[in-house]
Amino acid sequence: MKNILILGGDGYLGWPTAMYFSARGFQVSVVDNYFRRNACTELNTGMLFQVPNLIERSKLWYELTGYEIKVIIADLSDPEVMRKLFRGSIGYSWAIDDTFSGIPETVIHFAEQPSAPYSLLDYQRADFTVMNNLRVTNNLLWAVRDYSRETHIIKLGTMGEYGTPNIDIEEGWIEIEHKGRKDKFLFPRQASSVYHTTKIMDTDLLWFGVRMWDLKVTDLMQGPVYGFGTEESKIDERLNTIFNYDEIFKTTNGWR
Repeated sequence: MKNILILGGDGYLGWPTAMYFSARGFQVSVVDNYFRRNACTELNTGMLFQVPNLIERSKLWYELTGYEIKVIIADLSDPEVMRKLFRGSIGYSWAIDDTFSGIPETVIHFAEQPSAPYSLLDYQRADFTVMNNLRVTNNLLWAVRDYSRETHIIKLGTMGEYGTPNIDIEEGWIEIEHKGRKDKFLFPRQASSVYHTTKIMDTDLLWFGVRMWDLKVTDLMQGPVYGFGTEESKIDERLNTIFNYDEIFKTTNGWR
């Protein structure tokens, strides 16, 4: 059973991903701090329909399928929390078997403030977006470096990193010739929000880890997809994922 750790496991993408791998026999643990739910309450932008919290959904998933998704409610912007995940020194908020699952072979990183409008509401939300998103990515980078360099990091990027350049966007890389010399670089990016700027900086941090420490990283640049249903959620509508349709957390990063 391969061990998968999903950061941001309560979210729009995180929860369907957790069920997908759990249903296929993977050993899945998820971490979340309920930022999305709390922000919806704070801004009075309710979800399109109510869903049980992460612990309740994981319990329901186990009751209906017999598969376990272990849950940790914690703030990953704290570097010690991230490191405890790899040392096995953090307690599960819910699990059938609360023994340490072991160092994850794969970490799927969704644990970020995901809204461009939220990041531009005011200086406080902009500050939170920068601090949360970059600290979580940096904490993950160093935890993998120090404890498990064979762990594969899968990071959700966004096509919004690239902006709208007046040339074709290459698949991650571009070859540049300047004053008679050539080199290959990450395709230049020009974000249009604080949120998208943090995603660019995520990419730069992870590329640093690949170059300096030979870490294994896949940075997925995805575009908008609309919907909330998956094969796993068809079992019971209470397993549906969080779905927003509003001016702040409108679903612009998607799962189908």
